[in-house]
This record gives sequence, C-alpha cells and structure tokens, in this order.
Amino acid sequence: MLAKLSSYTLIGIDAAPVEVEVDVSSASMPRTVLVGLAEAAVKESTHRVERAIVNSGYRRPGDRIVINLAPVRFPGERKPS
Repeated sequence: MLAKLSSYTLIGIDAAPVEVEVDVSSASMPRTVLVGLAEAAVKESTHRVERAIVNSGYRRPGDRIVINLAPVRFPGERKPS
C-alpha cells in the first residue's frame, strides 16, 4: 500500500468517516480504479483523478492505481440495518 489516509463522505447531510487506501502496482496498461464505497458518479470520475495528478505537476505513473474507499467502524458500533 502506497498511502492510507482518513477522509469523510456525505450521507444525506451527515459526514461519515472513510479510510482511503491507495496502491500502485505494475500493469501492462495504465489504469485508475476506484473500489469500495464509490458511487457510480465517483467511479466514472477516474479520468479527473488522473488529470488532477498531471495538472498538479506530477507525472502519472505508467502503472495501475487502485483507490479503496472503506467505511470506518468504531468499536461497539452496530452495522446499519
């Protein structure tokens, strides 16, 4: 795993904590993949992630980038039904 950070997502008008994990691995074709909590609109925005990397002055790696959005569960917290 390249990086792990904490962020938030909106559920209605409430903010819910989310862990963001990023991994870069070798691949024959460069690709950015969003997995986990990502909704359809977010999954369709991978090209914006790639453009943001380039427009920030970084070179987009020629590898596969996997971004995992995982909900944070606190000890004793019940799963929503």
